Amino acid sequence: MIDRSVPPPDLPTRPSVLPLPEEATLPNGLRVLLLPDTRAPMVEFRLIVPSAGRAYDAPEWVGLSGAVARLLTAGTPTRTSFEIADEADRYGGYISVSANTETVILSARCLAPSLEPMTRLISDVLLHPTYPADEVEIDRANTLQRLRLQRSQPEFLAEERFRLALFGAHPYCRLAPDERAIQRWQREQLAAFHATRYRPQGATLIVVGAFEPETALQALQDALSAWQGEATSQPIAPPPMHCAERGVMLVERPNSVQSQIMLGAPCPPRTAPDRLALLTAVSLLGVGASSRLFLTVREQYGYAYSVGAHIDYYLRTGVFTAEAQTATENTQDAIRQICAEIERLTHEPIPANELDDAKTYLIGRHTIARVTLGGLTDLYKQAILYDLPLDYWSRYPEMLLELTAQEAQTAAARYLQPERFATVIVGERTAVQEIQQ
Repeated sequence: MIDRSVPPPDLPTRPSVLPLPEEATLPNGLRVLLLPDTRAPMVEFRLIVPSAGRAYDAPEWVGLSGAVARLLTAGTPTRTSFEIADEADRYGGYISVSANTETVILSARCLAPSLEPMTRLISDVLLHPTYPADEVEIDRANTLQRLRLQRSQPEFLAEERFRLALFGAHPYCRLAPDERAIQRWQREQLAAFHATRYRPQGATLIVVGAFEPETALQALQDALSAWQGEATSQPIAPPPMHCAERGVMLVERPNSVQSQIMLGAPCPPRTAPDRLALLTAVSLLGVGASSRLFLTVREQYGYAYSVGAHIDYYLRTGVFTAEAQTATENTQDAIRQICAEIERLTHEPIPANELDDAKTYLIGRHTIARVTLGGLTDLYKQAILYDLPLDYWSRYPEMLLELTAQEAQTAAARYLQPERFATVIVGERTAVQEIQQ
């Protein structure tokens, strides 16, 4: 008789086989990756435009890049914002643009038979934004309202202060737009940023879905032939591998009954040799309900409502972050226990079962990510963003399985040193006073 109280054994990990995209370069210098995939009658597009994100805003115009990206779909000489959205919807998909720390990502989707007209729509949006005055004003009002709402949220306040502590004056510190800049910019500033930053040379377009490569490449070449030039700015220099500020910093939130905690420090970028070893160590430390932080800080001691740890990757660095939400009176204990778990990770051998669980989680998350066409497209987007080999995701499970406990612990010991951390607390002043006593 089957004992249903015992879970079945894990199946062995099967080989990870991902087809490599075909590469081409259009006459205008745009790099194109084409990956036919007939699992669904859809086509996914991801265009990566370098040197157009928040880090490239002038100091007096912080936030401008975000508005330029959002308003790219606000209108062209031949289409209004409603017509753009309606046309994309008729093609069975969407088109959207967002600015990240360094790059801009244009994402689109359509039914396979609509590939050619969708490329023309993408071209019109990309090459001919008009930034209509009424749309600029609507976006201005929405951005101001959103910013004021964000500033009422402890999570946002913690991350904003945490980035300053990590990066100081480096452009990576920018999280939110400058309210004074929002009030000032007009169509002229938006159009000028677009004219100098949105260029094909150095950009990459990834196309995944049900299409013939030759047909898709010809459609792209026809639609984007008028897009010319390259951005002239120098790349952003990497930030230092240490916090601009260390120790405990308070963002006072009077009458708050709980504290929002963020602590951590810079760590290597995604291209570093020991990146996967560190990722695995951080996963077993703080990712999910079976992680050490969850089982001790939350379950065993009850110091936090939520707690975890993760690595955020920028193009030129990584950041280790541990976070927790806790009652004000438990702030000191929560921070102490988080640091104790980090010390245990770096000083005590990692048990084989914990290491295997962390690897299984990471491999499983990767496997789920590639199930859909959009997820597969985003995997290759990450490869381009972080300058990884195109076969990186095919080798990813194997590289994880080959990691040893010693490698994970060594990486953790090298980069997770609580004395190097910046610690930000959003909450009552008494939370910090107790720590400093």
